[in-house]
Amino acid sequence: MRLPLTLCLLLLTSANALAAPAATVVGCDNLITLRRLTMQNPDGPDIPAEIGGCRAISADRIGEVEKRSMIGDVPYECRNVKEASCLWLRP
Repeated sequence: MRLPLTLCLLLLTSANALAAPAATVVGCDNLITLRRLTMQNPDGPDIPAEIGGCRAISADRIGEVEKRSMIGDVPYECRNVKEASCLWLRP
């Protein structure tokens, strides 16, 4: 009785581990760089080589909001990232 239950739990756990990888977001060291990236590449996840200071990070590494800024009607947040300082994220 325990063996089938154990196998079932093991298979469910393995299936969740093989699910889609964690989503990534683009974060930049400063707000000016993030604004440049947003203007040059508004929808795409790609980061042009000429824009330094931005990188893709997994969404599960993002923590609490450290700073907030508003430019026009667009809110921006600088959020803590595990093993790094605060990064400005795309709205």
